[in-house]
Amino acid sequence: MKTAVVVDSGSNYYNEVDRKEGLFAIPLQIIDGDHAYLESVEISIDEVNQKLAAGKLLQTSLPSLGKIEELFTEIKEMGYEQILAVPITSGISGTINAMVTAAQFADIKFEYIDCFTAARIELDLALTARDLLDEGKSIEAIREILDDSIKNSDTYIIPDDLKHLSRGGRLSPLAATLGGFLKIKPILHLNHTTNGVIDPFGKVRTMSKAIDTVIAHMQDVGVGAGYTITIVDVDAPEALETTIEKLKTAFPEAKLHTGPLISTVSVHVGIGSVAFQYMKNPII
Repeated sequence: MKTAVVVDSGSNYYNEVDRKEGLFAIPLQIIDGDHAYLESVEISIDEVNQKLAAGKLLQTSLPSLGKIEELFTEIKEMGYEQILAVPITSGISGTINAMVTAAQFADIKFEYIDCFTAARIELDLALTARDLLDEGKSIEAIREILDDSIKNSDTYIIPDDLKHLSRGGRLSPLAATLGGFLKIKPILHLNHTTNGVIDPFGKVRTMSKAIDTVIAHMQDVGVGAGYTITIVDVDAPEALETTIEKLKTAFPEAKLHTGPLISTVSVHVGIGSVAFQYMKNPII
């Protein structure tokens, strides 16, 4: 059965992947007041970060149902008989549910894998799925292969500005004020054990300590050879550079990937934030 693989812009597809046959993407939305932009299509990561630096309170939204249905119909007209989607996790977005509905409207068989996160992990899983489909693997076999990687992955987010979280409604104003006064850096994370919901992982006094805490935990769970580590930032080049050197020292045998944080997440965590991901590479 001819199968298409679909991701969304939360994977950073539009900035990291040249067009690949059989792999499609749908953009999420960045909301600035009354204006909605298609993420990484109508507004770049740099442009979003400029708005955040200027104090804009941006929001995000899943793709419109009509846009998803339009893509699925186009995929069907290209001769694909089913879709395997690897979207942004249902823990932070309604994109999966919208895709299920759109597939019904487009009358095409639909399967999905919840990656319990977004960004590079989402993209790497989708690329692997595409390669495995091209090798003739069934969706059931692909699920089994990717499930092992998903269960050996985690995403950590370290916001720099608690006031930004407060303005976005994700932290009480009092907690933000006290946190800023005490220089507290919360460490947040999401994975399969949190069902893709962002949960507290810890809190420390400085960004440097937060980064060291995450690295120590990654060492404790056995991250190393056979893993890919991603470190990204929201306009925090110094923290990014320092962290890259720490990661190279701590995990010399792991594959390291870096770049700016996707706008879908940066809008919520703010300028100065850094984020980590690790994932066990799929065994094919």
